[in-house]
Formats: sequence, C-alpha cells, structure tokens
Amino acid sequence: MATVSEALRAAVDLHQKNRLQEAADLYVRILEADPSVADAWHLLGVLHHQVGQHGKAVEFIAAAIARDPSCAAYHDNLGSARRAEGNADGAAGCHRRALALSPDWVTPLGNLGNALVEAQRPEAAAAAYRRALWLEPAQDSLRLRLADCLQGMGRSAEADPFYTALLAAQPERPDLRYRLGLAKLGASRLMTATLSDAGRVVDSLRVGEALSLFGAAARSGHAEARRNLFGTAILALQRGVLDDATLHGVAAAARAHLRHNPRDTTALAVVCYDLYRAGRLEVAYRFFRKHARHFTAEEISCDFELLVWSLVQTSRGFFSRLDGYDSRRFQAAAHRELVPAAGEGRPVLLVGCDDGYWRRFGAAFLESWRERAPSCAAHVHLINPSDETVEALRRLCGAAGGLSCSMETVELAALPEPVRLTYFASARFAVARRLLNRGAAPVVQVDVDAVMLEDVGAAMRDWPAGWDIAIMRDRRGRGPMRDFLAGFMAFNPTPAGRAYLDRVVAYIGWHFDAGRVYWTLDQAAPYCVHDWMRRAGAEPSVVWHDFGAFPYLRFLDK
Repeated sequence: MATVSEALRAAVDLHQKNRLQEAADLYVRILEADPSVADAWHLLGVLHHQVGQHGKAVEFIAAAIARDPSCAAYHDNLGSARRAEGNADGAAGCHRRALALSPDWVTPLGNLGNALVEAQRPEAAAAAYRRALWLEPAQDSLRLRLADCLQGMGRSAEADPFYTALLAAQPERPDLRYRLGLAKLGASRLMTATLSDAGRVVDSLRVGEALSLFGAAARSGHAEARRNLFGTAILALQRGVLDDATLHGVAAAARAHLRHNPRDTTALAVVCYDLYRAGRLEVAYRFFRKHARHFTAEEISCDFELLVWSLVQTSRGFFSRLDGYDSRRFQAAAHRELVPAAGEGRPVLLVGCDDGYWRRFGAAFLESWRERAPSCAAHVHLINPSDETVEALRRLCGAAGGLSCSMETVELAALPEPVRLTYFASARFAVARRLLNRGAAPVVQVDVDAVMLEDVGAAMRDWPAGWDIAIMRDRRGRGPMRDFLAGFMAFNPTPAGRAYLDRVVAYIGWHFDAGRVYWTLDQAAPYCVHDWMRRAGAEPSVVWHDFGAFPYLRFLDK
C-alpha cells in the first residue's frame, strides 16, 4: 500500500498533467486517510481555484494554513483565491502575510500589487511592483503591470519608459504599441487642455508620436488603437494642435478603413477635415454626402461630427436656391424698433442676444463702447426680452447718444435647446442686413460677452480702400464650422458686401426652415458662402483679423 507521501506525489503528477478530476479524487482520499496533511488541503484548494470554484478554494487553503501557518505559499495562494472572489482587501492582507514569511519572494509582491490595484489603491500597488522589479529586474510581466498602474493613475510620463523598453524587446506586439501610444497621449496633455490654452500647454510632438503608434497598432489589427487613432486626430484638430502632414497620414488610414466600414463617422470626419485643410471643401462636401446616405436622420442627430458636417453646403444647386430666399423662420418673428438706428454715417456696433445674455453682459459691453469706441454708434437687438429689460433699454437709449435698439418676439419653445441657442446666435445676421440696407455705414457685428479694447471705427480708416467684409479668423484649421468666428464680422455697404451678407442670411434661414440646425451654423454659413463666392469668381474683398492677436475685443469668461 502506498504511503501518504507517495500518494501525494502521484496526485501532484496528475495535477500537473491537467488530469484534474483524478488529482482531486486522490487529494480527497489522502485527507480521508490523514486530515493533518496540509499540502493536500492546499493543493486541493489550488485545484478548485483553477476551475473557478473560489469559495471552496478559500475553504481548503484556509484549512491548510490552520495546520501549517508558516508556509508563505499557502498565504499567497489564499490571497489569489480571495481576490478571485472579489475580496481585494482581504487578498492584500494574505499576500502581506506571505511576504512577512518570505520577504524576498517576488510572486507575492506581484500578487499584492494586483490586489491593491483592484482595491483602488494604485500608489501602494505601484510601490509593490517597483519592489518586485528591484528583486527581479528582468520580469517583463511586472514591468507591464507597473506601467499599466502608472498609466491608470494618469502618470503617463512615468509609464512611457517602461512601455518603451517592453516594445523594444517585443516589437511584434500591437498591444504594446497601443499602450505606449496612450502614454504619449496622456503625457501630451491633449486630453486635459482647454481650447483656449491648448496651443501653449499641449506637447504636439507627443501627440504625433501617439498617432503614429496608434496607426502602427491599427495596421496590425488592434481595433481599439484604430478608434483612438481617428478620435485623437479629431480632438487634436479641434484643439488646433494637429499639423497638416500628420492629419493627411491619418486621413489615408481613414480612407482605407471606410472602404470596409462606411459607417465609421469619426474616420469620415478625419477625411473631410483633411480635404478642407487642403482647400478642397467642395470635395469634402461630396465625400461626406456619399457616406451620409448610410445614416438615418435620427442617427445624424445623435452624432456630433455628422451634425456639424451636415451644415456644410457647397453645391451650385444649393446656392442657386438662396438667391432671393426669404426664411419662414425669420419671417415668423414679430419685430419692433424701440429706438431706430441713427443715420449719422457712423459705423454701427451690433450686438444681438436673448434677455439672459443681455442681463449678464450688456452693461459691461456698453461701458466699453462709450469709453473705447466713440467713433461708432451702437445697436442692441434682443430676442424675447422681458418688459423690465425693454424699459431699462429705453432709458439707456434716451441717455446715451448713438445707442439704438430693436427687438423681436418669436416662438422658440418647441425647438430643442441647441437649436434655440443657434437661433440666438444667428438672428443678428438678419438684423445686420437690415441695418446695412438702411444706411451707408459699415455694420460691425460683435458678441455681447465681450468688451471693446480699441475703436474699430477709427481703425477702419486704415483698412484697404474698397473692402467688403472683415472677418476674425481662427487660423488653426479647425474646420469650416470653426474657421470664421461670428464674434466679430464687419460688413461694408458695397455691392459685394451686401451680396455676401444676403447669402449668409439666406444660408442660415434655409437650414432653419429645413429643420437642419445645429450649433456652429452661424459660423459654417459665413465660411461656406465665402468659399462659394471665391469659387464663383465673385469673392468679396476681405480684411482678415487673426483671432490669436485680435486687437478690438476681449471676450469674457462665460
């Protein structure tokens, strides 16, 4: 008859050969014969842990520890079973007891790190991984876990060298390229930068490296890398930190991807932005329309890039329809002039907004106009103002020479919030057209949430003779709906200036009437109209102003 030791060796042999049921039966027979055999309790527990029966594993390994509490392996494996049960804190305690018994054993250090990650204690987990690597520097699995832990804490710059070393040793692994790309992206600060400070704080070199790594991983079939490739490119473009060459490279990958995945809207947007950057907006329009047919109106309404690109129009047929077009939405508004615009020949500063915006920003704007733009008249246009606001404006107009006011009442309650906001931003173009058609002076449309810095009316004397429009432009190439900024536009009562403004108003009105409105329509329309007139050989004479060094206004925090 075999001894207990011989039976245990036979059971271990079966266990190692993955003949698990036979091994389990033999462990049980050993324990029936001698319940004091701690190794049999332990190995039976390990076997149950392997097959997913973690509760039984905890029970059996705890029985082993009760018989021999000095074995580090028992405590370590008990920790692994507890972690599999979902008890990460309990698991960490077991791994620490294993380390107390065997301080230089790497395995429980790595397991402790894993448990601490699940217990949401990443700093302690990183410390455990670092100590384990100090003991065994060649363990790539520990290096990867430490890098992932650091990346999860947002310490991307610290994770970068670990991923870099791993990729150098295993260049065939797309998952490592992807992870290193995420580290480069995190360290670039692109994800945390605001639009206003992106140009100063984002490391565009690291953004480019991240995109290159995502692209390489995507070519090897890594689906998540492909999504990040296109999504990161869009975000970098919107933040104004993506150069033309990098965008063009990502667009090539997007084109190839779209051949098999025509409903990927992020890839579609990448190609459209690349064509826009190349001065081929009409081609971008056609490319977008070809792919947009794959989507329902409801799907378009739920996708940001589909929405903003649906605002772009470049076709000859569309612009032919705009000639003489009179929007039903604009006609539906009941207009009233509180104080007519003065006919003194002075340039008119026009602000248009709703009642709430006027209450927040109107007083500061008027004060800056009086102090810094005395050569200009000012006109306030309010949408759905309260009686209190109307009376306050009436008093202001009586007290301030050169101040005039108009208002409109329009039913907007049935419109979704983004459409209402777009109306507030867009209605002022129709007001600018009325003011321009009545007088012989330029109309300068500005945001009410701004204050004047310089007298734009006086500055006009130095603008080139015969100018038609003046545009504040965002030269970072962020798209046709972000290139021309509606916060400042000036229109001269020249034939080309009037024709341009007529088309902008018609463009906006058509979209409202067709129910195809989204935020940025007030900026897509001026850009697309200018592009159309340029291609038609009727480009107005433009005085360009760079948003990054704009002299006349300071925009307030909203």
